[in-house]
Amino acid sequence: MRDFVLDAPDPDRYTYFVAYYGHEFQKQTAVLHVRHSFTDSIQDLHVCIRSRIQEVLGEETPSCYHILALAAPEAIAV
Repeated sequence: MRDFVLDAPDPDRYTYFVAYYGHEFQKQTAVLHVRHSFTDSIQDLHVCIRSRIQEVLGEETPSCYHILALAAPEAIAV
């Protein structure tokens, strides 16, 4: 059986997530995504996600995130 994530020919992937921030993390961003290489380490992906959150919020803000789709080989239509 073919694995659509592992067997995709393109190493560029899209990870989708939602970030939570604010007092007790009660505020939520829209669904965000980062484009990264499938060979990136978990630490590198974490840095990409943190950078994207900072970019969207406009400043370094305490936050956490929930990954909705990890390393999807194709962009999800919005």
